Amino acid sequence: MTIEEVELLRKKAKKNALIGIFSSIGLAVLVSLITKGPFLFFFIIIIGIVITSIVNKKPTREFTMAFKEVFVKKSLETVFTDLVYEPEKGLNSAIIANTRMMNMGDRYTSNDFISGRYKNINIIQADVHIEEEHQTTDSDGHTTTTWVTIFRGRWMVFDFNKTFKANIQVSQKGFGNSRISNWGAQVKYKKVMMEDQAFNNNFRTYAQDEHEAFYILTPSLMEKIKNLTNNISGKLLFCFVDNKLHIGLQNGKDSFEHSIYKQIDEEKVTNEIQKDIKLITNFVDELSLDNTLFRREV
Repeated sequence: MTIEEVELLRKKAKKNALIGIFSSIGLAVLVSLITKGPFLFFFIIIIGIVITSIVNKKPTREFTMAFKEVFVKKSLETVFTDLVYEPEKGLNSAIIANTRMMNMGDRYTSNDFISGRYKNINIIQADVHIEEEHQTTDSDGHTTTTWVTIFRGRWMVFDFNKTFKANIQVSQKGFGNSRISNWGAQVKYKKVMMEDQAFNNNFRTYAQDEHEAFYILTPSLMEKIKNLTNNISGKLLFCFVDNKLHIGLQNGKDSFEHSIYKQIDEEKVTNEIQKDIKLITNFVDELSLDNTLFRREV
């Protein structure tokens, strides 16, 4: 598929959406003038937008899939080897839950699954959205259910360049959704104060073994983590689990997306996708995950 064909799909989806929205507004104005009731005006607009989103779901999906095939996948192929890219699939929730370091909430969705190798490091990542169900009851006994986002961003899993005997969590202050579960654990976690006070001021460290924390979190690695957080928009969670490094980036964003209302500018779109990719590769580059010089066998 060509870029021009992708742009035609975008225009079709945009046209359908605008027709639905303006038709809803026109009908709402007409009905409100006849009935002189403002309530119906807003009600019809809301219903119209809902119907439009349902009717336009297929054209929007066709554009999205074409966009990701032509732009996203081709960009990923220039960076990763052994690439698997499945935009409509996500990361299995068990991968995150099994770290026992995250609140998994009540509803989990994920998409834009990526698996590949970069600098000989295996990487998987996906967009993740975790929500918590909240219920409130008014004075008349009516219960209202709302869904509150407790994590929205990316979850990434990397090969780690050192083997370790006990798990460690490093949570940036403000991350807000991390947890430590000692339930059923053979080895309990405890809070560890590192020798770098600036690191302690910005991160909370928990480990099953204090010596392993000092072995993994060398002064060099702590400095690199601090530098990363200074250059990334969002809050980070580092989970050193089963000789893998899990990283949760809570930034409230979906990656590799393009609005149907924005014209495709090939250069601009490519640059934006490269920035999204760089968010992944930066962790390998900045943390030197491909350096196995000091690897210790367990």
